[in-house]
Amino acid sequence: KKEEIYIAICRQSGCLQVFNLSDFASIETDPEPIWEVPGFGHGVTVLTNTKGTKTRVPISHKVNVTEFRFFYTGPSKSPLKSKSFPNEQFRSLCLLVETNLGDVYLYKMNKGDISRSSVTFSRISLGVVARSSIEQSRHRAKLRRKGIISANADEEAGALTSLRHNRLYTFKGISGQDGLFAATARPMWFVSERGNPTFLCHRSRHVAPAGGKPRPVTGFCSGLLDGGGFLTLHERIGRVGTQRLTVFNGISNVYPSQGLLPGSGLCVEKIPLGVTVRKIQLIDDSAVSSRERPLYALLISSESEVDQSALNDDGLSSEERQQLIDEKEAEKVKRQVEADLGGFDVEQEWVEEIERENCFEVDKSIGGAPPIKKTTYALWIVDASDNWGVVDSHELGEFEHGLAMNVGPLTEVEDEIGASSAIGESTETDSLFIAVGTAVVDQDGEDVASKGRVLLFQVKKTELAGSHVVELELAYEKDVLHGPVTSLSCLKSESRHRLVVGAGSDINVEQWGNGKLTQVGFFRATMQILDIILFKSFFLLMDAYDSLHFLVWRESDKSLTLLAKDYEPTPVYSAGILSRGGSVSFVCQDDRQNLQFFQYAPGDAAARGGNKLVCRADIHLGAQTVSMQSHFCRSSLLINSATPESTLAALKQQDSFFGRTDDDQRLGVYFGTSDGGYVATIPLSEQVYWRLTALQSVMNNALESNCALSHKAWRLYRRSPRRGGCRSNDRKKGVIDGDLITKYADLPMADQEDLASAIGSTVEQILDNILELNCSSTVV
Repeated sequence: KKEEIYIAICRQSGCLQVFNLSDFASIETDPEPIWEVPGFGHGVTVLTNTKGTKTRVPISHKVNVTEFRFFYTGPSKSPLKSKSFPNEQFRSLCLLVETNLGDVYLYKMNKGDISRSSVTFSRISLGVVARSSIEQSRHRAKLRRKGIISANADEEAGALTSLRHNRLYTFKGISGQDGLFAATARPMWFVSERGNPTFLCHRSRHVAPAGGKPRPVTGFCSGLLDGGGFLTLHERIGRVGTQRLTVFNGISNVYPSQGLLPGSGLCVEKIPLGVTVRKIQLIDDSAVSSRERPLYALLISSESEVDQSALNDDGLSSEERQQLIDEKEAEKVKRQVEADLGGFDVEQEWVEEIERENCFEVDKSIGGAPPIKKTTYALWIVDASDNWGVVDSHELGEFEHGLAMNVGPLTEVEDEIGASSAIGESTETDSLFIAVGTAVVDQDGEDVASKGRVLLFQVKKTELAGSHVVELELAYEKDVLHGPVTSLSCLKSESRHRLVVGAGSDINVEQWGNGKLTQVGFFRATMQILDIILFKSFFLLMDAYDSLHFLVWRESDKSLTLLAKDYEPTPVYSAGILSRGGSVSFVCQDDRQNLQFFQYAPGDAAARGGNKLVCRADIHLGAQTVSMQSHFCRSSLLINSATPESTLAALKQQDSFFGRTDDDQRLGVYFGTSDGGYVATIPLSEQVYWRLTALQSVMNNALESNCALSHKAWRLYRRSPRRGGCRSNDRKKGVIDGDLITKYADLPMADQEDLASAIGSTVEQILDNILELNCSSTVV
């Protein structure tokens, strides 16, 4: 089949025309386009051949297409292979568009189209804003006023009268994939994930803060290192204008057999360990762990089958079995006689002596006793640089379950001999320990109350045969009799590190010294300690059946004092901490998959004199989680950096006032869900909140919902019958649904103008707020 060459031309009016090169052979007649689409640069949902028709155009914005590119995404197709390519179904013809406003639109050709005139391209929802932020423009203006950059430099993006280098670079064979690299204000890779186009954010090491230059990456070249490598040229920290050249041999570990792209610009690599990982934490000790060889502590569980063939035959004859039965019956009669003569109930008297009787007989004719599954818990030390290989391990005892783990320092306090504990001086040193909390449920099961243990391990490095060997050493163990150990944390107060143990309904503050743990403080909750979150000297306690408790530790008298609690009997699954400036809030998830946001406000009338945590907002999440972590909310000036610490230091040198506002001092919460999702919750300023609230209300009515269901009703707080009599019927709401708001960035420009006009705002302001939301929710 003869190959044909096509030419695509985009007019200033936004009309895209595709011509066949062979039609230009004759100069007597003007060639007719074989495919024409009006409104190409306005972000329409579908590109189809509509000659002579008109589409809605933006009223307040003059949009021009500055660059567009056709490219393939998917597995690379080697020219040496035969024409029958087995992975052809995973390749897609895509079209990427960049406008003068900095917006980026991605389209994918529908594979069901056969003829050239019926070809259609559907827009892919990215939920990301690629243009520069307003904060970057402010930072650039500050650099101009300080004379750091030229005041009359014509470097702004989108200027039609100035020379503009290409920003969309197609590549082939990088990590075995074809795609496109967009060197825009927010650099991105456009690749394929299981046949569907998606994007991956590009971050550079030691990149300069955004705003100094319109683009952080100014150069890109592929086809290096036997075709699989590439290099980038980006603005580095230091004097504005200095650049850094970096050579790569692939796109991280995205495309091995265990790599995947879940969306939102993230990449994930699965590490098959063959076990269930319960807890994981980095061993932050330079003596044994380093950047080149990071070590992690893993609390794991594994299942194995136990052979029960020994139950098929107990080795006794029928006479011996009958003799044992007669002896047990005689003993039972003797106890009953003693109970009748003593006037008490035999069942209550002998309840402490638990006996197990074999009430089932094994039928060997149908296979005998089947194997049963047994769960074994262990502590692993793994080396991430050595393909996550196990360096050393410690297996827990039989019927022992690992529930909690914490890697942190403990201060060893050793009182001098002969000196009083009140006036004697002590020497204090910090040592890193791996603390493991367990629950012991023996063969009697629930008939006997569960107990626990606290195990302290130390990781030591020894030299053996010229190489360093890391070993795990059990330093101390302590039995906990009042319940299973469900939480372990490290409390730092007045330069002393102590271990906080949550077991049963008690919290114990343990101090390390003289080779043992000594209790120095305690607090008793209502039901069952689920977890404890520490910040400074404050405790956020999660009760599995009685919501949240807020406590404070006083070093003077070694006491834990309850400041406030939530009095609703809410089963809590997880909790986290949010902060913005000097304001701190608590978020928790319950058994109904709701999120509730509380605040400690003693002056509020709803706080009952300061004893109650005030509920500020709630929302129905619709997914379950068991752990939440706090993260620093990045600014749009730091989003392009893979080393945010160095970029933040360079930013503070350029702008000494950065970091003083509340929006620059925010902590968000992120967590994974049981159905494989990722959720981030971030605090907002009041101005941004009310703007997005109005936009959310309008979009609920303007956009079509799935199956004609109400999106607003889905996010309402779900009540349960247990809380129906305690909690008032009003819902606090107060939470912006980010899934709905980010759909605004995927709407056509004309629809964006209509929605912005409906709430009295502008498209630029709303897109900037969405951009800051994307940056603040980024964790990796």
